[in-house]
Amino acid sequence: MVKIRLTRLGRHKLPFFRIVVIDSRARRDGAYIEKVGTYEPFEGVVNINEEIALSWLKKGAQPSDTVKNLLREQGVWKKFMDSKVQSKKEHNANKVKKEVKKPEAKKAAASKPASKPSASKSASQKKTVSKK
Repeated sequence: MVKIRLTRLGRHKLPFFRIVVIDSRARRDGAYIEKVGTYEPFEGVVNINEEIALSWLKKGAQPSDTVKNLLREQGVWKKFMDSKVQSKKEHNANKVKKEVKKPEAKKAAASKPASKPSASKSASQKKTVSKK
């Protein structure tokens, strides 16, 4: 599973964090897939590349609790949830359109096969009649 979490940098008692996309099995400060932003807790500065963060969230990356809070502060989480709701609405609209088309196709298909089996029965009846 891919996660978005913090890796620690800086010096003793003055931490500085990178917000990174990383495999969940990797060490805290291990190799990461992509850098999303930075966080300086003592200065309260958060820099997040929204495009990268949104693309990874859409791909299914799970943010840690702290990163989720930082994304909320920056407004990225709201954009992600809005896009998620919008895509669900579009998906449901497409699903409804497909369901409307399917019953029409089923009605047409139901009337056609009904005539074919009767024709095949009459052919089998003819065969049995001719054998007698």
